[in-house]
Amino acid sequence: MEALVLIGGFLLVAGAGYVAAGRLGRFLEKDGISPYWDEGEESAAKGENKTCARADAQKTQNCCGAPESDI
Repeated sequence: MEALVLIGGFLLVAGAGYVAAGRLGRFLEKDGISPYWDEGEESAAKGENKTCARADAQKTQNCCGAPESDI
């Protein structure tokens, strides 16, 4: 009787693990976990968007470090 309970428990854990691994695999194949916080950071990393990382950086100076001019 104990062996039947142990085998049943093992089969239950194996089945749940199989289902969980399948769902995790499908999740990672889609988009998975993004290494970026938001879309702006992702596009900046890809070189699509040339904006400053700090929001207040444009008030004092541009991204290259040169002061803003009144052109």
